[in-house]
Amino acid sequence: MSFEALLGKPFRWPQAGDRLFTVSPDWDGNATLVKPPHSRMVLMMTGYKRAAELMVAHATDDRCDRDTLVFPILFNYRQFIELSLKYLTATYGPSVEVEAIWKSHDLSVLWTRFRTVVEGFGVADPDGADGADEAVGRIVAEFAVVDPGSFSHRYPVDTKGRPIALALDHVDLVALADVMNAVDGYFTGCDGYLDALESAAP
Repeated sequence: MSFEALLGKPFRWPQAGDRLFTVSPDWDGNATLVKPPHSRMVLMMTGYKRAAELMVAHATDDRCDRDTLVFPILFNYRQFIELSLKYLTATYGPSVEVEAIWKSHDLSVLWTRFRTVVEGFGVADPDGADGADEAVGRIVAEFAVVDPGSFSHRYPVDTKGRPIALALDHVDLVALADVMNAVDGYFTGCDGYLDALESAAP
């Protein structure tokens, strides 16, 4: 947005009767918050990734917003990875007696638990692509180093007010989005393959 457009933007001041959560009389104007936890998990992990993609597309075209949007972009992609690992473990873990981990945000721990599920099905490479397991494992580990506890890109300080050190100075958002699309493809492949194995089990 140009400076002139910014100046011309209408100023909105709070008004009596303002409410955040309302329902539009035009049903097409409403978003639906799905209730079942399993379905909600799928929509959440999809939504976080999609939001990151939309922000990358905008930040690519708008230099002014790039340094602002980088933080929610990184958080959303990390949240997508975390929810994907939790979803896959919770969905397929019971078939091989592996419990889901709900209390941890540690991507390395979640990746290890997910791999235990995969190994429980006796699958070495669930998506059929040579080296994909190792590649995604490295990507997950990379994100775990950059943002160990899901705080680095949400807050500038920790719970005691101490500055949170950032592992990155710059990031190529287009390259990040490209790699995250590959990770999404891997998780989707795992989901489909493990579902087929589970369905074929006696």
